[in-house]
Amino acid sequence: MAYAGAEFWDRFFRQRRQSGHDLDWGGLWTGPFLAPLRQAGVRTVLELGCGTGHDSARLAGEGYLVTAVDLSGEAIGQARARFGSMARFMVADMTRRLPFPDGRFDAVMSNVALHMFPDRETRAVFAEVKRLARPGGLFLFHVNSLEDRPLRARWLPARELEADYVVEESGQTMHFFSEAYLRELLASWQQVELVPVAVPDRKTGQTVKHAWRGIARR
Repeated sequence: MAYAGAEFWDRFFRQRRQSGHDLDWGGLWTGPFLAPLRQAGVRTVLELGCGTGHDSARLAGEGYLVTAVDLSGEAIGQARARFGSMARFMVADMTRRLPFPDGRFDAVMSNVALHMFPDRETRAVFAEVKRLARPGGLFLFHVNSLEDRPLRARWLPARELEADYVVEESGQTMHFFSEAYLRELLASWQQVELVPVAVPDRKTGQTVKHAWRGIARR
């Protein structure tokens, strides 16, 4: 496998649970999407790479019908235990065809989960998103930007596998996106909006992550 698989992510989320440090960015990722979702009249949302379910629960709390998938059974187990009454959680590999009909969802959302794959799998995921979003539906996402690569490399040494795609010492794989690459992936979408996001450390204010925020209409 050319990317970190279920075994890696099960271990990752198990260690998080055991340490008491769950992976949750607060409303950092979902907050900017609330207005576009309302304006588009969205009712059903699919989240790809939902982790332990916090962002899905936030959208469900806003009244959306949320289906969420993740490769890690450990993460989905935690999500169901906490938020199972609010959203539907499933174990699934987003790089493969998902068990939903064409145009099933008003919107597809993914926050810092699409940048784990090499080019071939990345293109497959973007194509699957387009299949699953209804005509006029939204694709909302955050991915690590190319600018994030030197920042992350300061404390996470990595080996390049493809252009802008690396494997880190832990076994985690990471793809860094340029604006040009994103626009190529989204060439068949309408009204593409890409916004660079610098994420500050909550204590020091120093930038700890660079990402792209994307909103596109099918």
